[in-house]
Amino acid sequence: MKRIILSSILTVIMAAPALAQAPDGLPMNAAEGDCFARIVTPDAVETVTERVIDTKASFEIREIPAQYETVQEQVLVREGTTVYKSVPAVYKTVPEKIEIEPGLTKTVMKQVLVEPAKIFEEQIEPQYQTVKVQRLVAPARQERIEIPATYKIVDRRIAKGGTEEWVPILCESNASPQKISEIQTALNAAGHSLIVDGKFGPQTFAAMKAYQLEQGLLVGVLTLSTVKHLGVTPS
Repeated sequence: MKRIILSSILTVIMAAPALAQAPDGLPMNAAEGDCFARIVTPDAVETVTERVIDTKASFEIREIPAQYETVQEQVLVREGTTVYKSVPAVYKTVPEKIEIEPGLTKTVMKQVLVEPAKIFEEQIEPQYQTVKVQRLVAPARQERIEIPATYKIVDRRIAKGGTEEWVPILCESNASPQKISEIQTALNAAGHSLIVDGKFGPQTFAAMKAYQLEQGLLVGVLTLSTVKHLGVTPS
């Protein structure tokens, strides 16, 4: 494939007398309506390796959930209190002699106090139960994460020097819809499927470039040499 740089495209719109004013290198026998592309064929193409940014530096906000731990705690079930209890008096029955009349006694049963009634207090201890509970260790928060830029190594080709020439091409002024249809048909036959509609649109342009790459032809413009290579008569 030829390494070229497309410089400009010229359509000859005046008769032969005006061709004397044409740019250097333009064929002097160019007819009115002919189209030419000026190309530069470099003397050399240098490959330069560069480190370029692949993705820009950025950041993201990350949600950090709250953290908890499970611990055991004692929970009060019943509070301590003081209760008062009473104990009734204790009596016992004992015999006792009583005088009925002088010289005459009688034995009767009598209750006597053994232990008096009393009140005492009792302390009821509080009751606890051990349960498992979750305790907050760290609250939920947001964290900014910095994402550094990434780089890649690419090869860039730089053309040095070169020669210029005008190459005849087909363009709107010298290619009828019928001619474009013939070219589309030829591209189809060469294995590049496209719709034959007589219009040189993006699909036809892509098929032309693919064909030119395959055949080692000048790429990017519909040159007469490409047309002839397809087996189509330029005019």
